[in-house]
Order: sequence, then C-alpha cells, then structure tokens
Amino acid sequence: MYIPNEFIERLLGTVNLVEVIQKRRPVERRGSAYMVKCPFHKGGEESNASMKIYEGTGTFHCFTCKETGNAISFLMQHDNLDFVEAVELLASYVGMEVPKQEKSAAVTKSTNINNKAAEIFYSQLKEENGKNTISYLKNRGISGEIAKFFNLGYANAQKPSLYEKLAKEFTRDELNESGLFYISEDKEIYDRFRDRLMFPIRNIKGDCIAFGGRLLKDKQKHAKYLNSPKTKTYNKKYELYGLYEVRQIKKRPDSIYVVEGYMDVISLFQHGIKNAVAAAGTAFTLEQLRKILNYTNMIYIVFDGDESGQKASWKTVENAMGLVREDTMISFIFLKEGEDPDSFIKDNGKEAFDSLSKNAKSLSDYFFETIKSKGDLSTLEGRTMAAKFALPLIKSISNETVKQAYITEASNVCDLDFAKLLQGDKSQNNISTIQKEEVIVDTRSIMRKSVLGIFIAMIQYPKIANSKIFNQIKDNSRFTFLNEIKDMYIKNPDLPPSMFLEKIENEKIKNVFGEALVSEIKLSKEDALSMIKDCLEIIAKSSVEREEILKEKYNIKELSSSEKRELQQIILKKDKMTQEEGELIKNLSSN
Repeated sequence: MYIPNEFIERLLGTVNLVEVIQKRRPVERRGSAYMVKCPFHKGGEESNASMKIYEGTGTFHCFTCKETGNAISFLMQHDNLDFVEAVELLASYVGMEVPKQEKSAAVTKSTNINNKAAEIFYSQLKEENGKNTISYLKNRGISGEIAKFFNLGYANAQKPSLYEKLAKEFTRDELNESGLFYISEDKEIYDRFRDRLMFPIRNIKGDCIAFGGRLLKDKQKHAKYLNSPKTKTYNKKYELYGLYEVRQIKKRPDSIYVVEGYMDVISLFQHGIKNAVAAAGTAFTLEQLRKILNYTNMIYIVFDGDESGQKASWKTVENAMGLVREDTMISFIFLKEGEDPDSFIKDNGKEAFDSLSKNAKSLSDYFFETIKSKGDLSTLEGRTMAAKFALPLIKSISNETVKQAYITEASNVCDLDFAKLLQGDKSQNNISTIQKEEVIVDTRSIMRKSVLGIFIAMIQYPKIANSKIFNQIKDNSRFTFLNEIKDMYIKNPDLPPSMFLEKIENEKIKNVFGEALVSEIKLSKEDALSMIKDCLEIIAKSSVEREEILKEKYNIKELSSSEKRELQQIILKKDKMTQEEGELIKNLSSN
C-alpha cells in the first residue's frame, strides 16, 4: 500500500508522541520535555531514563544508544510493525482514515505468490478432489460462509501441481523463496503442502503471507499440521492467525481471546465468538502479545487444560509482566484436561463460553498463586524461595504504579520487604550505568559535537541553509551528508521536524539530527551563523589533524587494522590525491 506524504505529514502533526509512548511505558516530565527509559538498547529499561521526548517537534532521542525518530518509527521498532501497520495504528488513535490506494511495486514477490496460492487453494476446494475437504468441514460444523470468510482452501496432490500453476507467472528462485516449496536432493522442486486443508495466514493488511495445512487423515511419517517456514514476508513469532479477520468485524475489539489452534479460532467464529486469534504454528510469544495490545486492552488466554497448556500459560505471564499497565487486563481461562475451545463451544454453546471470561483468573491472581506454590511460606526458607522466584518478574514490570502494587502484595505474601530487595539490585545497576555513561561521554568525538551544533542552528533557522557560509563545503566530498541536509532544508524549509526525520536515510546522521531536535539550546540568528561557521572550521581542522596523526602512526609502524582502513578512507575521499598519497594507499592495501 502506498500512503501519500501529505497524509503522513498531517498524521504526525496530529498525534501526540508523548501519549503514544505513554501507552507503552511510564513517562516522566522534566521541564519542557519528557523522559522515558529506553526500550531499544540492552539494559535501557533497568537504567535511568535516557530517552527524551520533545513534544514540540514530535520526536524522541536516546542519549545512550542514539536511537532517534518519530511516532511512526517508535511503533515500528517497539511493536514490531511495518511502516503501513504503524501508520494505520496511529491513524486509529486519532480517528483518521488512511487513504486507500493501489498497491505499489513495493509489495514483494513473495506476498504476490502467497496471495495467488491462496486463490488457487480456494478454487481447488470446489473441485472434485476437494469434496473430502468440504465434507470434513461440514462434519466439524463449519459453514460455507465461514470457510469463505477465512478463505480456507485445499492443497491438491494431483497434477498440475501448485508449482506448475505458479511457474507460469513467477521464476523458480522467486517460488523457492516463498516457503511454498522445497527442493529435493536431486534438485527437483516440490509442493510443500499436498492433500491438506489450507489455512491462509494473513497480515494486518489482509495479504496472505503464509499457510497452515492440516491432513484430513492421519498418515505415518506425516505431521497432522504443517506450517510455512520463515520467509522474507513471514516470521511466525510476530503473526497471529485470525487477527485480520477479527478486525474486519471490529477495528478495536473490546477483548480478544488467544487460543492454540486454527480450528479453535474458526469454530469460535462459527458459534458467534468473533474475537479469537491463535499463535500461528508457535508458542504464544512476547511479540504477539505486544501486537494484540495495540488493538485491545483486555486479553483472555485460553489454553488446553493439559500440562503443555499450563506451561504455555506461565510463559505468557513471564512475557506479559513488562507490558502490563493500569488499563491492561490479561486473564487466563483454564479448560479441563482433554478439552479445547473447539470441543467446549460445540458441547456447551456460546453462552457457556462467554461465562468462562466472567470467571477467568487475572494475571495477578495467577502470578501470586504460583508464587505461593514455590515454597512452604510458613518457613523462612520457603518464603525466601518464593521471593527469589518472584523478584526478577516483578523487577521486569516497567509501569511504576503496577510495580508498586506487586511489590506491596509480594511483601505481604512472602513477609519480606520487596522494596528493599529491589533497591539492592537497583544500586548495582546504577553503578554499571554510570560507568557506561562515562565511557560514552569520553568517546564522543569533536566531529560529532560540531555536526550536532550545525544541526541545532539549522533546525532553529531553516532558511539559514541558503547562507553563503556553506559555499566552502559545496564541492567537498567529505561533507556530502551536510550538503544533503542543507539541500533538504532549502527545498522544504517549512517541513515539520518529525517528517524531516523520515527523509534522512543514514542512521548515524539521523541519530545526531534527533539529538539536535531535543536540544534546549536557544540561539539568535547571528549566533546560529557563528556556530555553523565555527563548527565547519572545527570539522575541517579535526579531519586534517586526524589524518596527520594516522600518517605519523603509520611511519612508526603503530597503525592498527581499523586505523589503516580509516586512513584509506580519509585519503580516498579527497578531491585530489598526491603521488605520495597514492603510494600510501597501495602500501596500506598490501599490508
């Protein structure tokens, strides 16, 4: 899907970045800006708040890992969304309709292949060989209407094969990358799915990105269920079967049930429960949980009542702890052993299934029940064991209000002061954080500071990009990135900073620009011009000095491998190279 730049600009100007981030993690106000613990670098969530949110520009910047961006890039990275998904989610927050346009050439070949395969599977369901599949669905109580809604199909085991049908439109390499086929030892390509009921797995936009396939009859050496492998368009830990279909009924459902299997989802839909999704051929993951929380604040986990279901439920607790907020409700429904949602709703009906949610066990109740089972709480040893088990999970809670509630309850349950226990861990973390921050400050280069100064000046006075002061770098290849930024400002002097970030492709430059955006340094126009002039001189001087230092180290044979490469780059970027420098390049390459 192609989304016009005009809409993106309007969207970024409408959404409140602080509110977007606040939905996901606690935000602290400091003066005119906001701070949050950074989720994008190791240890960021445990250390002091290092990410600054600047409401005026709609941008954020982490001073530790240098990650920078706007509301779209934050959602893409934090919630594991693609660009279109992030835009659609933001638009839903502010009640804007994303313009629907023809799919562009950006849609991958793999997606095109899977969409075409889904059409073929659906058509084969109606053919003679698909009659057994239709009979199977009817016996399971699935109507033709529901089968069509989920685009169910049949993978034919007869000729012509799926490969033969698709080979008319796509190359062998393209088809091989789709995940629909496998290559034998003799290099022959075969259909991965044969004689199976097919479940298309669709992304949030409705494109088919993968499949699940079920055998209608048990066969030796063949798995009952077969799923697409990881491809360019499909990673199972991020996708949920049925989420697209749920959102066709209601964009933001009041609640969502998470079940284990494809047929559970379809059977629930058949009986009127139209808000169920399933992990697509994998255990329920943290990434899938994050995705669901984008569309609802109330989740019911419904797993089978056997041992594996219990393990899966507790894994969900571990994943959920870092995501819970005051407005988040995650509850668990435990069925009797041998039951699943499909069998339960067939035997008991919709009302009985609805009543399960009324008696569901909350995340906190399930958590503390489990903690209590970890040791004899009448003894010091038992309470210590329980505390040891609970401590890292409570520590992982990012929302301070929720964390305090868990600390209070855990202290009562274990008769131990959890606040002090957590404080002990925190002090150790702070020591390491301080050390890391000192290293970062010490290694920050003069070059970077100078570029930062130039960006601060240009952000405050965009029209300064037309100044003659930049003439000295106009034809200098070492300053290409600065010329690009300057030219962008000349062309778009009124472009909002959050949109400007979208146009910067180089991540390092984007990070420095992001830091400039959240700077609180205020300049007059005269000071801005002076700052640019001084910074350009410093950059030029530091580059020359660095070159001299590296050449001197080369002469005394103390140049490291990385420094050799650095010196090569410095020389190669020059507009003119002396004969001596040409010889030096040869020597550096041969050494």
